[in-house]
Amino acid sequence: MDPLVLIAMYNVGDLVGRYVPLINCLKLESRKGLLIAILRRFLLIPAFYFTAKYGDQGWMILLTSFLGLSNGHLAICVFSAAPKGYKAPEQNALGNLLVIFLVGGIFTGVSLDWLWIIGNGSF
Repeated sequence: MDPLVLIAMYNVGDLVGRYVPLINCLKLESRKGLLIAILRRFLLIPAFYFTAKYGDQGWMILLTSFLGLSNGHLAICVFSAAPKGYKAPEQNALGNLLVIFLVGGIFTGVSLDWLWIIGNGSF
């Protein structure tokens, strides 16, 4: 499987997922519902494992696309639902914390990806 295809499908799914909350019936606004949806994504770990071991390329592309779609959707829902119920200074602080953790996660992911690529010895 070409990693470029998986990266492209993840990014396309992420882009589409960021616009899905514009449809009001698909927007998650409940904090409990968001937490459950985020925790359910951990079920993708064994799905990826078994797909990599026994599955076909199509299933891996489907899983990667779903991961990107859920990532974009849940990120936007969390960013829009988390500050509700707080006053302006707390909303500002919460928004800053969310952005710090988002950027920190992106930086960590990119750093680990580069270490993985360097460790494999192939670009």
